[in-house]
Amino acid sequence: MELFGMNFFGKREATPGVPQTTNPNAASNKSDVKGGNWEANVVRPHGRSSLLIPTWTRCVTLIMQTMGQMVTQYQRINAEGGNFIEDRYGKNGYLNYLLQVRPNPLMTASQLQEQIEYRKIYYGNAYVYIERERDGYPRHLWLCTGGGYNPLSNKYNLVYNSDRGPRVKVEADAADVLHFKNVFMTEDMYMGIPTIDYAFKALTIAATGDEQALQDVAKGGKMKIIIGEEQQPTFQGTVAMGLFDKKEMDKYAMELEEKLAGNDVVAMRGLNDLKIISQTAQQLQLLEQRGYSDEALCRLMGVPKIIAIVGDGGGNYRMPEHATQEFLLRTIQPRIREHEDELNSKLLSPSDFGKRRIHVCELALKRLDAKGQAEIDKLHLDAGWSVNEIRSSYDLPSIPNGDAHYVSTNLAEVGSEKLRSNGGGRPSGEPKKEEDVTENEN
Repeated sequence: MELFGMNFFGKREATPGVPQTTNPNAASNKSDVKGGNWEANVVRPHGRSSLLIPTWTRCVTLIMQTMGQMVTQYQRINAEGGNFIEDRYGKNGYLNYLLQVRPNPLMTASQLQEQIEYRKIYYGNAYVYIERERDGYPRHLWLCTGGGYNPLSNKYNLVYNSDRGPRVKVEADAADVLHFKNVFMTEDMYMGIPTIDYAFKALTIAATGDEQALQDVAKGGKMKIIIGEEQQPTFQGTVAMGLFDKKEMDKYAMELEEKLAGNDVVAMRGLNDLKIISQTAQQLQLLEQRGYSDEALCRLMGVPKIIAIVGDGGGNYRMPEHATQEFLLRTIQPRIREHEDELNSKLLSPSDFGKRRIHVCELALKRLDAKGQAEIDKLHLDAGWSVNEIRSSYDLPSIPNGDAHYVSTNLAEVGSEKLRSNGGGRPSGEPKKEEDVTENEN
């Protein structure tokens, strides 16, 4: 749990906004084992160092940029139609300006949304301070570079950069802070857990395997072996022999530990066989060609591998399309709902429920898919949308007589007025008129 700048692991960031990394060759990573230490080869991908993994970088970038494309709208209920429409009048219009254009003088709305996702993934928590006017209306939305939450006082201690200078510190009530938590949270539910820490063990194993493979390949795939002698050493005496054997065995054990850690060939006395204790070049090649790490990272981030790895298009051209739909439905849509819930709970009052809302519009995601958007427009027309309502979503001007609403009907009752107007469906008991018979004969 973070408390006044301390994260739940008990570490304090030296520089707000820049996660600390661990040097794998630092002295603190070495143990007291004589003759070497395998931990010196461990690569610990904390914070930005994990961006060295291309698949991880791609997944994080996809989530950040996808969320940054969507437009957040402050909407009110339309008394005429009973649906929500964007409110662009007075101070409500200014709130839409903060949500859609520039939340503060230092960044745009899309950049703010991207950085919120970044900080959720890497820090577990993203804080946005709501700077308000005297009447309580939002003036700026500041992305915080550091902060913590005190559950006893229900207050946040935050640090953010503003146009008035860097590292502005403020103590804010919970109602003035947008707190976006990661999907992984602590047991008390106060704070989010960074995805990078959740995945630390898996990433460490993969990175350590790469480091060890590179070291072994640098030696040319040379094998390590144990060479033994046939004749075992003998000792004289009865009582002293057991004590001497123990000391000698302890000595051999220490020598074995040192030589295994630092040498390629280990010679041991009292053995009569040869054993290979290292990997062959073929085994190293299999290790290098493994594909599990990419799949594990994609599963962790909820990004289909086919769109996370550029060029992995598969054999069917429709596979990327289906993968994109899965990504938007399973990964992006839950994030949209979480984002809306936090905005609605901090920017609106309970009395606004059902009358006003903050809505994250996903129409921008289909801007480049002309065929898919055309199909949606046709469904909207069938569902009763007017032509002008559809044109307004593309920022196109209205056209005359474009406000009429139509409902598509494929089925009709036999003998209904609809069928009769089309020249068919005459009731069975109704006699044919003379003009109809003459017209049919001609």
